[in-house]
Parts: sequence; structure tokens; C-alpha cells
Amino acid sequence: NTHTMNKMIEENEALNIEISKIAEVAGYLWQRGWAEYNGGNISVRVSEALSEEEIKTPAIGPRVELPAVMSHLCGEVFYVTGTGKRMRYVASSPWDNGSLIRISDDGSYYEIIYKNPIRPTSELPSHLSMHNYLCSIGRDSRVVLHTHPTDLIALTHSAHWLDSENITHMLWSMIPECRIIVPRGVGI
Repeated sequence: NTHTMNKMIEENEALNIEISKIAEVAGYLWQRGWAEYNGGNISVRVSEALSEEEIKTPAIGPRVELPAVMSHLCGEVFYVTGTGKRMRYVASSPWDNGSLIRISDDGSYYEIIYKNPIRPTSELPSHLSMHNYLCSIGRDSRVVLHTHPTDLIALTHSAHWLDSENITHMLWSMIPECRIIVPRGVGI
């Protein structure tokens, strides 16, 4: 029954660890001003943290048709921040500001399966398209993060910083770890 399934998900340690990581990142985004007001959203593929039984949890919301079939995401489950939700609130209460959604077995729609029927971000089609594409080329990327970092937006108004080589060199010279984190540089 639904109550039993919700209890299983609620007590799922692996999932709780993933949700804690999402909350932590949301807090950083808010504290550093990288996601002003409700400008930004997160989607994380969490299927690996769930049992087959948990993945099949009955929907708590209606089917929502996707604008395109996500053929590489069939049956996958994602934590998705809600539309209009602020990162500071995601940080303090991720379940009140997001939901688990499951992509249908044919990739044509999604359903909310856990916690609250929080409507996912309006950017969900873009997020799922990116997840779908990355899966299609064999990448095991699990996160799509969309923010509005004010300082980077300001840089895009200067032609000098719209050159990949210039911005890469600047970042590498300011933050040595960038050579490790972004070894091929920043593409624009």
C-alpha cells in the first residue's frame, strides 16, 4: 500500500544521504548568491538509491505528458526542486520544496511518486532533455543544476570574457583547483 511504500522511502538511508547533499548544495547556492530569489533549480537522478519496489511506488499526482519522449530515462526517478521554490528553503526543507518524480516506462510522461505533490520546476523539460542526452552518449551524469550567478552573468556582457580561452585562463589563474575540476576549460 502507499503508506507502507512512503515509509520505506522515508527510511531509505541511501536516498536520505542524496537528499542531504542536495540540501547542502542548495544552501551554498543561496549563501553565495548564485541562485537569486527563486532563480535556479536542481534535478538529480536518484534511482540507484531506491529499491525496485520503491521505484514502483504508486503516483500521488496525475500523469504529466512530456514534450518529447525521454527514451533513455524510462523508469528513472529524479528528485526535482519545485517551481518557484527558493534555494534557501530547499536547503532547510528539501521535501517541502521538491518531489520525487518517475519517468514512465515508455518515457512519454512523468508522475510524482513521493512526499508532496510539489509541481516540479518549469525548467523540467530542459533538465530531462539534458539528462536524456547525457545518458544517450553513455555519460553517468546524475545532476542538472541551473543557477543565475550574478557575477558570471555580468561577465557575459563583456566580449573579452565570451572567449573560452580568456575565461578559462582567468579561472585557472584565480582558482588552482579549476585545472583539476575543469581540465578542458570552459566552453562558451
